[in-house]
Amino acid sequence: MLRTKLSLGFAAMALFAGAVQGADKAPVAPYSTPPEFTLVDVTRFISNMADRYLWRRIGDATGKPLYTFDQDSGGSTCVDECAKEFPPYLAGPKSAPTGDWSIIARPDGAKQWAYQGKPLYRYSGKDPVGMPLSSNQSTNDPDSVNPGSKVYSPKAGWKRAAFTPETSVQVPAGIEMESLAVANGYGFVTADAKMPIYMLTSPPKDAAQWTPVYAPGTALPVGDFAISTREDGKRQWMYKSTPLYTFKGDYATSDLNGAAANKSAQPALAYRHFMPEGITINIFPIRGPVMTTTKGLSIYTQTRYHLQYGGRRTRDGFRYPYVDAKAVGTKGCVGECLKYWRPVEAPANAHAWGFWEVEVRDDGTRQWAYKGASLYTYIGDKKPGDIEGNNIHDIRYGDPEGSIDLSITGGTDAKGRNSTGSGLYWHLAGLYF
Repeated sequence: MLRTKLSLGFAAMALFAGAVQGADKAPVAPYSTPPEFTLVDVTRFISNMADRYLWRRIGDATGKPLYTFDQDSGGSTCVDECAKEFPPYLAGPKSAPTGDWSIIARPDGAKQWAYQGKPLYRYSGKDPVGMPLSSNQSTNDPDSVNPGSKVYSPKAGWKRAAFTPETSVQVPAGIEMESLAVANGYGFVTADAKMPIYMLTSPPKDAAQWTPVYAPGTALPVGDFAISTREDGKRQWMYKSTPLYTFKGDYATSDLNGAAANKSAQPALAYRHFMPEGITINIFPIRGPVMTTTKGLSIYTQTRYHLQYGGRRTRDGFRYPYVDAKAVGTKGCVGECLKYWRPVEAPANAHAWGFWEVEVRDDGTRQWAYKGASLYTYIGDKKPGDIEGNNIHDIRYGDPEGSIDLSITGGTDAKGRNSTGSGLYWHLAGLYF
């Protein structure tokens, strides 16, 4: 195994902020999905560039697509032979509706999940795989089209279920809702500059650093947004009865510096994503947000290597297709590899939820996977902020450990027929899309 480490471009620095969630007394956002549902980022690879985000779909506990039926209106119309081909995604005895997620009664009395009023189904056959979008696409990803494409639909009238919370959350003019990776959820930003918006449970100590989110004189309350009148007579937006501000130390949607500057500040979230116990997102100087254990050890993923010019070491420059991550899975690190990389273990009662899935290794141990990629810590990291495992290539010739069919990484096949070697790539867990 040949290991090549790329220059970091800056030294690891001490941790200065803890988890970005959990400010005192701020309202807690509901989860984006119930347990046993997954969210999958659908991307398209552009030659020598980062993968381009297309849309986000809903999956079952293994990440397989769930579907909606065009003919359903007010309930499920897929019964008998239809239900054999497209089995309904049934709710368990302890399942509970939440937000856009409801549980409907089927004609036979069974309880079925629905999202935004549309019943959800599995497909009994093999999920269809269409042609790539272009000759530059790195993999024949069956998701790499817009929702509802006939090419990737098992049958006319069926669509892969898209996750679209922005269509059901009411926001006032001047405010938008976006996926905020650093905040681990869907939060609100200003419509003009795309700056993240915070809820402050107490007035900021350094008022010069915080700008109230002002409401126009003609604005009216909408959804969970209300309006308060400040001491200076100006009107300010509130979300769930908590005043809203932006922080002057933020420069992009991917920033969340206000959470570190003020303990009473919390990103204004409509939904939060599930995060397993023992794992969090920490913010480091220069480098920005990093997924770590609660002890501060950086968490890494292993994926196929893509030739990509620039951006890979920037905050949001490393992205990987879900289908590539799933293809490697836990098989990419066995034997000698485990002397350097420690799987992030999932407890016995862990289950899939949101971006998180549970992989079972060959020895029976359970391991967390995030956005399809199995997670590890690196033996060379000793203290919070260390990223000694970042940007490491594993070049493999043949298949000496029987760990993985190297044909999926572009080098050879499982019989050892090889001409160029196979490239796997270690990087800090990819937060963005």
